Amino acid sequence: MTVVRPIVVAAYDIGTLKHNFHILCSTFCFVNVVGNMIFSILTDTRVKASLDSDSYCQVCKLQRPAKAWHCKKCNACILRRDHHCFFFSRCIGLRNQRYYVLYLGYIFVSMIYSLYYNYYYVVTKFEEQSMVLSAFRVVNPFLRYLIPEPLGIADLYMLFLFLNTGLAFWSGGLFCFHVMNVVRGLTAHESRKDFGANWEMVKRNFVGVFGVRWFWAVISPFANSPLPEDAGLKCH
Repeated sequence: MTVVRPIVVAAYDIGTLKHNFHILCSTFCFVNVVGNMIFSILTDTRVKASLDSDSYCQVCKLQRPAKAWHCKKCNACILRRDHHCFFFSRCIGLRNQRYYVLYLGYIFVSMIYSLYYNYYYVVTKFEEQSMVLSAFRVVNPFLRYLIPEPLGIADLYMLFLFLNTGLAFWSGGLFCFHVMNVVRGLTAHESRKDFGANWEMVKRNFVGVFGVRWFWAVISPFANSPLPEDAGLKCH
């Protein structure tokens, strides 16, 4: 938004209204990506006391509810443990799954949004022949030994464009995977189960992750959206 946007705005003369709209959209995405990432890391979702349950952890020495599992990396039992995120160095479970899924969603939206800007930036800044040549050299690095022209800034920007595209597909795939698990009431470990759900169950599963004020939670990481009291105890 600081390097690419001004050049695209100047080249296409999009007008003040549309320019301000894009600034608001990019700020909204940035706040949600960073906010959900921070809350995913800082929110504690460990089992802190024994509960009335048949499941017992030999390591933590406490009774734990259904879907609570011990994580060797975190050295704790995690409420409704989904998986251990190596990028965040935290387990994703009952209390921070909302932030993690929304982080993936807004990363996906941001990648699509930045891909739109980066494409027009490359088209504006470089000639078509230079773009095609750079694209081939990014895809197949051995071509640089066959083409005498030295590597330039066009190759770098095409590399960014390819990385942007790859990250959009990667984040979109992860987001879809986790959303499907949310609406089915499954964790990542249970994702291969053939489990059907009716509409009422889908709504209950959705609220069990995003809270009773989910309509605010999906647009702001700072929204207070309490989970149902039994969210961590039910299997589906």
